[in-house]
Formats: sequence, structure tokens, C-alpha cells
Amino acid sequence: MTKRLRKIAFAIMILIYPLVFISCLKTEDVPDRTAAMEQQEIDEVLDNLITKGYNVDTTTLGSFYVMNKTGEGEYPKAGDTINIIYTGFYLDGGIFDASYYHYTDSIWEFVYKSQSLISGFDEAISLLNKGAEADFIIPSKLAYGESGYSEIPAYSPLGFSIKMKNIKAKN
Repeated sequence: MTKRLRKIAFAIMILIYPLVFISCLKTEDVPDRTAAMEQQEIDEVLDNLITKGYNVDTTTLGSFYVMNKTGEGEYPKAGDTINIIYTGFYLDGGIFDASYYHYTDSIWEFVYKSQSLISGFDEAISLLNKGAEADFIIPSKLAYGESGYSEIPAYSPLGFSIKMKNIKAKN
């Protein structure tokens, strides 16, 4: 390498180093989420729902739900093929996942209990028979907990709107 190229490379390194260093600094002053923050968020949403007249129930594991439409027939059992439409959202309303992101007809078909789902979502499905529609608030302990997952921060309660379209019994 020529002397001139070395000088240019050195100058570039001198200019880039501060930029790299500065870019590594935390630019937002966003506090890490805590269990107390999560509980406050859940309490506010539940208070709001109750104030608006919704009947909020609690699942065995500790999720909260509002049954918007009752269904008919049997509830899903392990091995049944189920069809659901769902939307997953943060309690501030931001959507993080939905079946319409993945399926043109918005229906997710899968064999119940054949794959690992977060325990709160799995329990939510167990409460829905054909035609039922409900909204769930799943505390982080039944979702991604204190570590979070991908874009879901630690201690994030998750909301799900789920519609059970069909249940085909295991043969």
C-alpha cells in the first residue's frame, strides 16, 4: 500500500471511530420494563374495561378475558385440528402479530397441543368452542416473561383477540 493510501485509510479510521462510538451509546432514555410497570399497565386496562361495563373473567393460570361471543359444541382437545383468526397486540394497541399477516384467508389451521405456544395463548384457545370470540390479556409470566422475545420487551403483558372458526376432532 502506498504512503498516500495509508494516510487516507488512517484519516478515515480517525473519522469513523467517533461515529461508531457515538452510535453505540444509548440515545433514548427509556427505562427497562419492570414487573411493577407491567402490573400497573394491566390494572389500568382492567379498570378501564370494568368501568365500560365489560365482564372480565380470570383463567385458571391468571390471564384475563372478555367473552365477546359464545360458541357451540365441544372445546378443543389435544390432537384436534383447529382454525382460528387472531390478532396479538400490546396493551397500548400496537399490533405485533396477526393471522392475516401469514394467511390470505386470515385463518391459522393447526393441530392443537402439537406445537409449543406460550402458555397463556394455549390456555386461551382451550376456552373457545366453535364460533366463540374473546379478548385476552396475558401477563408476561404466561408469555415471554422477564426476558422478552424478539421485539416483545421484558415484562410485557400481551393482548389477543381470538375467533375460533372451526374444530375438527382428532380421528
